[in-house]
Amino acid sequence: MKKKNIFLGMSLLAIAGLWTGCSSDEGGNSGDAISFHVQGGTPELRTTGTTAASIQAFAVYGTDDLAAGNIFSGVTVARQTDGSFDYNPKKYYTANATTAQFAAYSPISPNVSAGTFVFNTGFGFSYTVPAPDPTGNASQEDLLVAGTTVVPSTASVPLAFEHALSRIFIKATSELNETVTIKRIILRNLYSAGTIAGAPGTPWSWGWTPSGARTNSYEYVLAASGVAVEANQATPILVTSMEQGMMILPQAIVSGSPGNVTAGDFALEIVYDVANITDESTYVYLSNGHTFDMGTQYAISVDFTGDVTNLIEITFSITVGTFADDPLTMP
Repeated sequence: MKKKNIFLGMSLLAIAGLWTGCSSDEGGNSGDAISFHVQGGTPELRTTGTTAASIQAFAVYGTDDLAAGNIFSGVTVARQTDGSFDYNPKKYYTANATTAQFAAYSPISPNVSAGTFVFNTGFGFSYTVPAPDPTGNASQEDLLVAGTTVVPSTASVPLAFEHALSRIFIKATSELNETVTIKRIILRNLYSAGTIAGAPGTPWSWGWTPSGARTNSYEYVLAASGVAVEANQATPILVTSMEQGMMILPQAIVSGSPGNVTAGDFALEIVYDVANITDESTYVYLSNGHTFDMGTQYAISVDFTGDVTNLIEITFSITVGTFADDPLTMP
């Protein structure tokens, strides 16, 4: 029996329709304390995605053009029992200030380093994307960032949060007359850490700079018995659950021609059984320089086709949607 390959299609969903987040009430000469609340009205995302309703706390940085230093330097603003947000001690705008800037991130996470905020320059911090916990405990998180420039006399200061990471789902179909059991799915040779920087603008612009070694693997947590793709499974099934959209650091991948995972090239590794073929390991390589972008969701479709006795080709297809879309029903 000849060795098998896998036919794959990859679908790309670009983020749109982001929710709004933090706002600051009028301060300045009025003497009112600067306060914050999270605005709702956003689409539901998958469990690993954050919505306005699920934010429990965020860290705020910011100042105005007359303050001696930062007014906020990583102040935690937390949800109260009545659903509102509060912090102590209270902060105020500097009298006669004409411009103020704020930036924030959520959740409050041990994976975030202390941030740096410089007025008229921007905000940044380092972050390490945790790998999934094989025991099933939640370890990955949907990192959000936001920034804005306002006039201190504005009644409220809006911060529109953006998803800062990339997210990857895996789904599958099969034309085979045999059940395929997918046993492992691993993303190989990725950066796990980097620095994100936001620059003032309308809107603020954000970008990542990876750091460390590009040698990290992210393995999906599957059932011990694997995931069965039934014979003639024409309707896509999600190999990874809705809770397992893999969060990764936005980055451009490296791939040689041909690809070589042992040389450090990025690869999607799939280990599967079909018929009498067991523990078959297949590496799928993307083109060199392909990017996983901030706030973008990817659905990689693994399509088993042909006959288990014949070779199977590999191709790709791309569609565009939103971060909130169901990867099973995307066009």
